[in-house]
Amino acid sequence: MKKINIIDIIVLVIIVAIIATVCWRVFGSSSNVGDENLLSEEQYMYVELYANQVVPEAVDTLKVGDKLVANGKQTTGEIMYVGSEPSAYVGVDDNGKAVLTQHPMWKDLHVVIRDKVNPSEVTLKAGEQEVRVNYTYILKTQQFEGNSKVRGIQFVPVDEADSVDPETMFGNVNTFTE
Repeated sequence: MKKINIIDIIVLVIIVAIIATVCWRVFGSSSNVGDENLLSEEQYMYVELYANQVVPEAVDTLKVGDKLVANGKQTTGEIMYVGSEPSAYVGVDDNGKAVLTQHPMWKDLHVVIRDKVNPSEVTLKAGEQEVRVNYTYILKTQQFEGNSKVRGIQFVPVDEADSVDPETMFGNVNTFTE
């Protein structure tokens, strides 16, 4: 009769633990999603975009309701808010000291876009482009194209979208302070 070695028992326990872990990760109900109720159906994703030092003529082409475009066609993404202000600019005063001022021509652009998404997806897309906070986003409409940065993302259930104010949902969008 063969004796059971302690090493055989340890190896067997490790193998069973590995198999159990793999099964739990593959077949577990919450493998990659935290709150299933929040992420179970399509919602509107609002994305705050910021572009600095944009020429004023380009800013004037953007309108609320404009559709985002990608690959030569309109997408389901749309512009919900457009705001601009004189661009923050570092200048030099009479003493040669660097000072924060406003650029006499350029504008800082604040835009909120919206698209319908399933928030449980690993890669979120608005206007067929990936969005992540601090990610560069190419804001593209029929008449405008420019680079911007994603500053914020919020999800709103479809039935609550009419009560959302895109201008204030991300807080104060004004960036210039003297």
